[in-house]
Amino acid sequence: MEFLIIVIMIGIGIAVATAQANKRKISDAWNEAASQLRIRHNQGDLFTKRELYGKIKQCHVKVTIRNKSQGNHSAKYTLYDVAYPQPLPFGLSLKEQTAFSGLKKFLGGQDIEVGDPKFDDFVVVKSHDSTQAKRFLHPARRLYVRRILSMHSGAEITDSNVKWDSKGAEGNSGTLVSNVKRLVDFAVNMVSEVEQQNDEPIGTGTDTSSKRLRDDIEAVFTVRDRSEPHIYRIDSGKESVEPIHMEIEERESTDPTDVFDRIEQDIEELLQTDSVTPDAIEVPPENRVELPPTNSPDVHDVCHNLFGAGKISFQINETFKQHYEGMEVQWAGKLMRVDCYPFDLVFGNDPGTKAEFAVAQLEGESHLVKAVLQLPADAQEALSERTGETIVFAGTLMKCDSFMRVLFVGHGRIESR
Repeated sequence: MEFLIIVIMIGIGIAVATAQANKRKISDAWNEAASQLRIRHNQGDLFTKRELYGKIKQCHVKVTIRNKSQGNHSAKYTLYDVAYPQPLPFGLSLKEQTAFSGLKKFLGGQDIEVGDPKFDDFVVVKSHDSTQAKRFLHPARRLYVRRILSMHSGAEITDSNVKWDSKGAEGNSGTLVSNVKRLVDFAVNMVSEVEQQNDEPIGTGTDTSSKRLRDDIEAVFTVRDRSEPHIYRIDSGKESVEPIHMEIEERESTDPTDVFDRIEQDIEELLQTDSVTPDAIEVPPENRVELPPTNSPDVHDVCHNLFGAGKISFQINETFKQHYEGMEVQWAGKLMRVDCYPFDLVFGNDPGTKAEFAVAQLEGESHLVKAVLQLPADAQEALSERTGETIVFAGTLMKCDSFMRVLFVGHGRIESR
């Protein structure tokens, strides 16, 4: 009997220790994610839930852990909730098709079809204004919706936000960060270039299709308001950029399904290329520092090529991998902050110091491009005293955060001036 009690006590002790270790792991991961996303982390207590919350790209972001009932038991889920910068007016609800939704449709349940078989077979569309909803879900936006629902099974897209429940209490900071970034990018694209809709019906003639194709391709390349068009556009005006010509075969009668399929294929092909030169980076003269002769690429040219107007995330990442990853650089920037770390997702498991520099500013924007430099652990104390100074540093380009516009420089060193 006494032996049984001892075994039970040991089992309880192991369970408690395991639970505490998991709790610490989750807490560390959420702290790291909050730091990378520049939002807040509420640890929670007996009366409140653990929560990441804040504003990213004008989107209100909230991530929590909650229990969901599943029959006779409950399971933990990580809930992501990203609210759009402004709500939409369509009463929209978009969900992935399931066997149950198919049954409801068979029994007469509401499901708006937009005329795109791939989309209609994959997404349940509901709206109080079917005509406006169909116009809103142009081919480029349908592509965004299908991708986000494919990557985040069970997500729901509404007029005001996108929500997704991920099974389990997420304990990986990298996963938290990538999920939030992806959902925020989607939210920004959902409300971008939203404009007043007219009553013109969607036709299938050559002229109408050509105009709609041009608008939809533009939507893929920019998340800006169309009232202020930027460099990524396709029109017939004379510009220094060579125009892109799209030929749509004229036929006496055109099947709408064929039109939608061709548009989506063209969009997919264009997403794999980047032939337009972005706007220049505006750098105040006082922030420029004369560097000694070096083979290092100019920081302003790098920022110009990576973060110019109209760039989307995958374009930035591909450009970085192809042209800059592993390159030795010597740059100058204003020291913003210095932090020690026991481990880091980019720089590895050994302790060290991260120094954050402002290195450039995009033209017409207040958002700074930053470089995070890896330094030895003992560099923090001396470097902290130089916060606010313009400092020359060197190292190896390791990673690019396309969402936050941050370049990570490993094996760093501070150069003497």
